[in-house]
Amino acid sequence: GFTMLRMPGTFPDAEAMRTIDGKRCQLLRVEFELESRNFLRHQHDPKKADLIICWEHNWPECPLPVLELKTLVKQMGDWGK
Repeated sequence: GFTMLRMPGTFPDAEAMRTIDGKRCQLLRVEFELESRNFLRHQHDPKKADLIICWEHNWPECPLPVLELKTLVKQMGDWGK
C-alpha cells in the first residue's frame, strides 16, 4: 500500500505515500533497517521519521510505528506456489 517517491540515500532512507481512508494520501518518511533496534543504534532522530520498515522488530519500546516484513512473509504463506 505504499508508493515510493524518492530514496535520497540519506536519513531517512525514503519518502513514500500511502492511501488512508481509501481517499486521502499521507506522506511518510521511512527508514529501512534489518532490525528495528538499529534505528536506535544509528542514533537516528525519531522526530525526523514516521515509520521503520525492517525484517525483525526487536525494539519493544520503539517510539515509531514499525512494519515487520518477517511477519508479513509468514502471513502470506505459500503465495508463490
